[in-house]
Amino acid sequence: MNASFSTARLVDRLATVIGIPVVPYDEEGAVDHDLTVSLAARLIRNGVTALTPNGNTGEFYALSPDERRQVLRCVLTARDAHAGTTADAPADAPAEPTVIVAGVGLDIQTAVSDARFARDSGADAIMIHQPVLPYLSADGWVEYNARIARSVPDLGVLPYLTKRAVTGAHITRLVERAPNVVGLKYSVPDPVAFATTRAEAADGLLWIAGLAESYAPAYWQAGARAFTSGLVNIAPAVSLRMLTALRDEDYGTAARVWRRIRHFEELRARDDAAHNVSVVKEAMHRIGLCRRDVRPPSHPVSPALAREVAESMAPWHSLVPETAGERVA
Repeated sequence: MNASFSTARLVDRLATVIGIPVVPYDEEGAVDHDLTVSLAARLIRNGVTALTPNGNTGEFYALSPDERRQVLRCVLTARDAHAGTTADAPADAPAEPTVIVAGVGLDIQTAVSDARFARDSGADAIMIHQPVLPYLSADGWVEYNARIARSVPDLGVLPYLTKRAVTGAHITRLVERAPNVVGLKYSVPDPVAFATTRAEAADGLLWIAGLAESYAPAYWQAGARAFTSGLVNIAPAVSLRMLTALRDEDYGTAARVWRRIRHFEELRARDDAAHNVSVVKEAMHRIGLCRRDVRPPSHPVSPALAREVAESMAPWHSLVPETAGERVA
């Protein structure tokens, strides 16, 4: 693996909050590269040790091929500039560089090209987005992910799974064909389906709760040891507090954090997640981090929804008082 990671070490480093950075736009609607670097650096300074540029919260689906590569370069620049400075590093040892998991997807040729670019640029792993074809078959999912994974055997690979049709047996077959598949981002909104799939799949995989903090406690108890987060863009300490509580088996604290962020996450999930990214950017705009702009097919939130976003953030102040009024350095 890149950065001298063994597979076991990579899995260990990914067992954490995996932040999905937003992509900020300037007044002309172009990707703001300097701010992309600054926002990623803010996450790293605040203790986030794994980032996925070009994830869904990063509007992967709305970026051009060149923009996706620019975004990855920006996040890698932030990683390299802050190596050894993460907030959660032990006092007696240098922090390891933040793990970068580059999002790739679309047609196989594009995904392979982006995966190889990520490898050559210094990423540690790739996350393969769920294929966009609506007629996906489980066997086709295996073939799709296997071809991409085998094109970069020196990178860790994390498929993104959203379909119940893909069973533990399919996942096992994928791992047999592509041993560099080290885990899965599991985003089926059903804890029972997750537990069943995990029990039927090959051993040794890292299971990531891909529906963020809302599902993290339930999936953790069924064997997930990481969760993705868009909320982390706004309040890293909130997400990291949930992680610490889950690791400590302090489920009372995890439940309290869950209750405080529940309204915000419900706004993101409302209407089939129509405003998933827009809600995050609205919250970031309110504390001065970036513009609220998003690209189609996303759309900025309405004034009424913007007020709900503000209300949903209020409970965080008692948990993380420094959240409000924060600015990017």
